[in-house]
Amino acid sequence: MPKEFHYKLQQYYSAIGRVLKGEADTASIFPNSTDVGMSRERVYLEVLKRHLPSSCNVRQGGFLFDIEGNESQQIDVIVNNDKSIRFDFNNPDGSGKSFSCIEGCVAVASIKSTLDSRRLKDSLLNLSSLPDKAPLNGRQNPRVRISNYDDWPFKIVFAFDGVSSEITYTTLESFYAENSNIPIFKRPNIIHVAGKYVITRVGGQGGTTIDGTQLEPNSYQLLLSHPDEYGIPFVIASIQEIAAASDHVIYNYGELINKLPLD
Repeated sequence: MPKEFHYKLQQYYSAIGRVLKGEADTASIFPNSTDVGMSRERVYLEVLKRHLPSSCNVRQGGFLFDIEGNESQQIDVIVNNDKSIRFDFNNPDGSGKSFSCIEGCVAVASIKSTLDSRRLKDSLLNLSSLPDKAPLNGRQNPRVRISNYDDWPFKIVFAFDGVSSEITYTTLESFYAENSNIPIFKRPNIIHVAGKYVITRVGGQGGTTIDGTQLEPNSYQLLLSHPDEYGIPFVIASIQEIAAASDHVIYNYGELINKLPLD
């Protein structure tokens, strides 16, 4: 049974949703922001920054690479854990573009002002370009079970506005029907259009709805009711879980040195 605090928390996320939809000034949730002219794209990054644990480093994106030197396409927002090495020599204040290793990356986001079929496909292609992580192969704490490592980082498509949920869902299904070679773990975990709808990917074990309906593993489910109040905390909680689990993985970036052309 919800208590008074839970209703306050719902109102809190609803207020963030109004900002994301452009129905309220950023000062309503970021009263101390020094960036009065904050762009709408920057607002989503700030929402993550101000809600994720301090162990998460949230940056305006660039691209991700793996130890072998494979690079992703443009990624708008990159979230790393605090064990990741950083490449910020040319980005001292953190407001510019950056690049990062896929090892230690806990979340990525593709941000669109308006989501239509073309822009959704663009986001799906960008996410599919994420380089592969090295397998765990005993690099995790043996006392900790990590069950969803393949699905790291958490993958977000967010838009401030967009076409109907029917068009988005149909585009999503048809895209992966035509591109079935894209692995499940390189497909978005959530698509969130502010104030309109949320589409989430069910886990590999499947699941059930509140009314007992069985959900197929890795299927996409549409939510129309309270999309911001659900979508925002779902993203934050999901990233926090991955960040916490990543603390139990040993990351070694020394192999990057061996790949440098120093001859």
